[in-house]
Amino acid sequence: MKKFVVRLKVKELMKAQIDKDITTDRELADLMNVNLTQIWRTKLPVDDERHNAPGNQFIAGVMEVFGGRFEDYFFIEEVEDVKKKKKSVPALT
Repeated sequence: MKKFVVRLKVKELMKAQIDKDITTDRELADLMNVNLTQIWRTKLPVDDERHNAPGNQFIAGVMEVFGGRFEDYFFIEEVEDVKKKKKSVPALT
């Protein structure tokens, strides 16, 4: 079964922050009504174990603060379903 996640276009978000004169992630978090840590984790590289995909409030906050289209700031990526990849445990004899 295919699994898809929403990913942030970090550079586009950072450009939008500059264009709106939002100088800190703290200010952005306040405007989006999310925790500062959520901003930080979403901006991390996907291969960083601390990375979080953007949630509903994050996405809604970006759209409310910056406007534009969903595709301006986010993209959909197909990922491996780790639940399907579980290794079977060998039977004990």
